Amino acid sequence: MPRYFFDIHDGMDAIDNEGLELPDLETAQGEAVLAASNYVVSPKTLSEKGGAVIVVVRDGPDNVVMTARLVFDVVVPEAFSKEIAQL
Repeated sequence: MPRYFFDIHDGMDAIDNEGLELPDLETAQGEAVLAASNYVVSPKTLSEKGGAVIVVVRDGPDNVVMTARLVFDVVVPEAFSKEIAQL
């Protein structure tokens, strides 16, 4: 089975040097989505304005086979900005 590596970039870089043996790229995609979704469940990783995580999937030291990007963006229309500021 091929080995896939999942590097996490969320303002800090976590490079995966161990990887996971998985049957195929489709399974690796599922793991990348899971890794990105774990970012969302931790409030410490998101600011009030949002945040982003990028999971880079490699099948070797320098061979990127996919990236998964999750962006959390908070946009407040100007009309509501004043109300929120008063809270």
